[in-house]
Amino acid sequence: MIDRKFYRNLTMPLLVTSLTLLGGCADNNDTQAAAAQPLSLDLALPDSLTGGVVTANRPVAFKSVSRSLANKAGTGEPCSFMGNENEDELFDNGYTTTRFLVSTLASWTCIADLVIDISETVPHDGVLVETDNDTQSADYDPSEPTHYSISDDSDTQVTARMYYGYDRSSPPTQDSVEDFFISWVALGEDQTEGRLVINTQALDGQPANPDDPIKMRMDFNFNAGQKSADMFLLFDNDNRWADGMRLEIHKDLTASPLGQVYTARGIINMKGQFLPVNSISEIPVIQLYAVADQLGNGASIEEIMDMSLPLEMNAQTGNHLGNYLFTKKDLYFFKDDSSWEYIHKTITAASYRGGRATAASGGSWVPFNPSLDMIIGALDLDAGYFNGAQCGELDSSCVDLLNAVFADGFAEQEKNQGTDPQDWRSQALENAQYLDSVYPNGLNWEGAFDLVFTP
Repeated sequence: MIDRKFYRNLTMPLLVTSLTLLGGCADNNDTQAAAAQPLSLDLALPDSLTGGVVTANRPVAFKSVSRSLANKAGTGEPCSFMGNENEDELFDNGYTTTRFLVSTLASWTCIADLVIDISETVPHDGVLVETDNDTQSADYDPSEPTHYSISDDSDTQVTARMYYGYDRSSPPTQDSVEDFFISWVALGEDQTEGRLVINTQALDGQPANPDDPIKMRMDFNFNAGQKSADMFLLFDNDNRWADGMRLEIHKDLTASPLGQVYTARGIINMKGQFLPVNSISEIPVIQLYAVADQLGNGASIEEIMDMSLPLEMNAQTGNHLGNYLFTKKDLYFFKDDSSWEYIHKTITAASYRGGRATAASGGSWVPFNPSLDMIIGALDLDAGYFNGAQCGELDSSCVDLLNAVFADGFAEQEKNQGTDPQDWRSQALENAQYLDSVYPNGLNWEGAFDLVFTP
């Protein structure tokens, strides 16, 4: 249905930034035992939500900082998660999108844990310190910081700052803008809140790519009853499709382990259609809602609203079934082993936007050049379909057509299959409440990535 490269451009930079550049908190060849961590942002997410831990060796996050601060390469915690194994399928259903976004957030909470753990071993004096990552060294790594500082803002608040790409002959100063900022307040074991802000372009160490996210912020708030993390991503102005992305995860510490322990909500703010057509000016919105119990059994909704769909049957003969604007609601129930339990895609709204050039009759399946009567028969549509109010006039409803198309696994997507288990997950999805904005203030990006945190 949609050219896969568009999804790759939207998602791969985020995946690379979070899982490769900040991929692992430990290296099998460069790890020493760490002391117990007094504070942790770990949400204990089940593998079905993250895809599980990546077992292959990946670059060590903040290796140089770890050596400078604590003479160790990490805490032994893996910070790389599988997410979705096939990036080409990230938006095929709500579950693959859930795993992609949740694994990204899980990586960042792990990275935050590493920095918090390291900070326990050094003075909190705000002094800028060199790391082992020398820009003039043969093994200089631009994705690693060159300088850092850690300071106490109060009796309960700590702030860590990381700087990238500075020569030792021209180090950052107290007026320099950090590329990695994390500040947190710990009020005993049961109350922690804070903020992580990064400039992803600095951490990349590569030439700027307009498809990449350029800023990331994660707010976290833990208490005796719940843990929550809220991640915001801003894309480059030159990104053709996406403005921003947000994921919020809430863990209910009071819920039954076999009930709604985890709730994830996501939204992607788009700039344009993946498949633009002249007759459609609407901008799509992608929303996500997912739930899971402590074991990892769960369900998700992905709702794609106002998406364009041109259905070209045969470009050589000019056979085009027309352009459509539709909204798709995708239900996906999954088990703790990540296998599917119930899949149901529903087109809740669809309208014809012109461009149809398919012959009424006389078509063929081989070569593929079907006519309207053949499509009506194959999809079991009414005999008078593609006329008048039945997907024939401009803006007429085409819900029956697109539901028939998606039910059979259109464009290599899964078919509708399985049975709704009618358990707590069904009720949770029935009562789903989506995020209403991608922005922290609900209106725009103003102040979203300021390097400050006030509890």
